[in-house]
Amino acid sequence: MMFASIASVALERAQMTRALLLRMIQMAEMRDPEETGPHVNRVGSYSIEIFEKWGMKHGLSEEEIDKKRDILRMAAMLHDVGKVAVSDKILKKRGQLTEEEYETMKRHTVRGARLFLDKASDFGEMVSEMNHYHSDFDAMAAQVALNHHEKWNGRGYPGHVDIATGSPLKDYAVPDYPHKALGKKEEEIPLVGRIVALADVYDALSTKRSYKEAWDEAKVLDLIGKEAGSHFDPELVEIFFSCLPVLRSIQQRYKEPEMPSE
Repeated sequence: MMFASIASVALERAQMTRALLLRMIQMAEMRDPEETGPHVNRVGSYSIEIFEKWGMKHGLSEEEIDKKRDILRMAAMLHDVGKVAVSDKILKKRGQLTEEEYETMKRHTVRGARLFLDKASDFGEMVSEMNHYHSDFDAMAAQVALNHHEKWNGRGYPGHVDIATGSPLKDYAVPDYPHKALGKKEEEIPLVGRIVALADVYDALSTKRSYKEAWDEAKVLDLIGKEAGSHFDPELVEIFFSCLPVLRSIQQRYKEPEMPSE
């Protein structure tokens, strides 16, 4: 009887947390016109497909893969949640950002990570009372938010920073630019960050945005292939190409709604 009661409470809390996460996704969508429901669903689905193939290649057990599937999906869907802290003037600007605006936009990575690690926040207090799944989720969501704009060659952002302050970690400031951090490179970037970086770029190029038309598939795949070892983890690019049929089916499943003609 006691076990059934504990299980019921755990299930209720898990459902509450999942609902909270979905609300966060909806909030990000309301703020950023590019962060649509179909977009985040595609990025989440692409990410777990690539992760599963990586896990099988590296000998992870089915249990290990299954344990991380749902966590990664939700974390990937929240990759840009830090944009809720960016002003509408920048977020909804049509046209190229100024250098100053771009620097402000880049801070969404740190702000997003901070949401999941700041235990003083309302969100932190809620999830800290949950079970181990949620501490795993916090850690992975923070890794994704912080690292999905890093590049394999070390030229991404935000680099080696203190999440609390956004400042470079000791010994990781760019020479002559003490307020700018060196980028993370290769396996310094957490696996989930490398996966979501690839999934997000693939989706952004493949779909229409306010500032661009959708690229045709051949052009998208050509760029991703060329960026292996530069922007993207080359092993993940190889895995990406091996699961293209599934990725195409995900695109069809989560299509953007057609905009009414004016």
